[in-house]
Amino acid sequence: MATPTPAATGPHLGFTPAFKRIESGDCDCAFACIGMIANKSILEVKQAAVTNFKFPKYGPFWIDQDLICKLFAHFGYVATIYKETTVIADLPDVAVLMVDYNPETEIGRHVLFYRQRGAISKPSLEVIIDPAYWIPVDKQIRTDVKGLPSAYYIGVHPRAPVK
Repeated sequence: MATPTPAATGPHLGFTPAFKRIESGDCDCAFACIGMIANKSILEVKQAAVTNFKFPKYGPFWIDQDLICKLFAHFGYVATIYKETTVIADLPDVAVLMVDYNPETEIGRHVLFYRQRGAISKPSLEVIIDPAYWIPVDKQIRTDVKGLPSAYYIGVHPRAPVK
């Protein structure tokens, strides 16, 4: 997990997020989410895509499910394929969600979801970290995830060490 920085917290949160928010540009939100989970910069993620997976250095480009999974594997994580969801409770503890999904164009954008399991008799904390640069500061990291419209997710967990 990434080490949070003071800039990633705020008085409106009341907690320190488990992942450091990385801001994305217009079309690289998936790279930002991978970077947040793998504790890499967005440039490091893109460079890994270019160097290892024949991703174009300059546009046009599309970051698809296959590339997302390969990049997570490159950085030591296991990622599922996209799975459909409508209920936050069904999500794994760490996932990349596709939000603002348009079924006509089959395009959406990506945000990071994580669930911090509560101790006995304590509730779990569910958090969305949105990398989009145009999102207001008070919505970039939020715990009000109920009813968040999500169409698909990719579950993520660390790869087991090789023995």
